[in-house]
Amino acid sequence: MIAPIFCFSLLHAPLAQAGELKQVMKDMKSAMREAMGSATLPEFSKQLERLRLDAQSASRLAYSGDAATYKQGMQALQQNLDAAEREAKAGDLTAAKSALQLADRTKRHYHHLLN
Repeated sequence: MIAPIFCFSLLHAPLAQAGELKQVMKDMKSAMREAMGSATLPEFSKQLERLRLDAQSASRLAYSGDAATYKQGMQALQQNLDAAEREAKAGDLTAAKSALQLADRTKRHYHHLLN
């Protein structure tokens, strides 16, 4: 009885990861929107941390398409998030949001390449 269940789970694992990736990406979009709409550095930093955790989760998930480009995009996104965090730690909300806008452009660029 275990063999059929195991085979079923192997066959559906990519679908489960695709669903998980989609959910993480949706949360990243929400965190990005909330960070850009934040009025204070603590609020921005909270959403940036959420975005960073989601990006880390997404980078660990398997991507069924061009995995090399996906990995490259996730690394570029992490660099943009690092820049936003540096600006936030320096106390400059405007510069932090500008850096986060670069992350959004990076996201759009790689979405275009991968779709």
